[in-house]
Amino acid sequence: TSMKKSIKVIVTAFLLVAVSMNISAQDNEEITNDQLYRYALMQKVIDAMKKDISVEVNIMIKAQEGMTGKRYKELAATKGDEAKLQAVEAKDWEIQFLNQVDGFKNKRIESIKTVNTDLATKMVGDKGRVYKRIKAELQADVDLKSRYTSIVSDLNLDNSSD
Repeated sequence: TSMKKSIKVIVTAFLLVAVSMNISAQDNEEITNDQLYRYALMQKVIDAMKKDISVEVNIMIKAQEGMTGKRYKELAATKGDEAKLQAVEAKDWEIQFLNQVDGFKNKRIESIKTVNTDLATKMVGDKGRVYKRIKAELQADVDLKSRYTSIVSDLNLDNSSD
């Protein structure tokens, strides 16, 4: 299942952390392929966690009697605004369900932020500096972006449907 694969990716990521706690990079050093690999793996973990939120929300929608995906999207589009909820004639139980789903999503998002911070500081290296540097330089450095894309492709990380 996708959850087992997510766990496997997370375990792999943390094993990498254990193997390489002493990575250090300074701004004038070139970003290594190993650092790009760690960044790519971290992104895979975060993407898997984000995807899992959608899967779980869909399960909640299917389990909620009287709720459809279309109606949930209509309710969610109101972003909890009272006037908008009235405009779509939201029933009390629908508002309660929307709040329940939002609470679930917020907890998961907080978990993702925690994992992101932990992996950025411990797995990618140098207390988060390498992560920040890669993230920033991927926007501007065409060669780095090309190397990163190649690493992602080699690892088949761009195929998130598996």
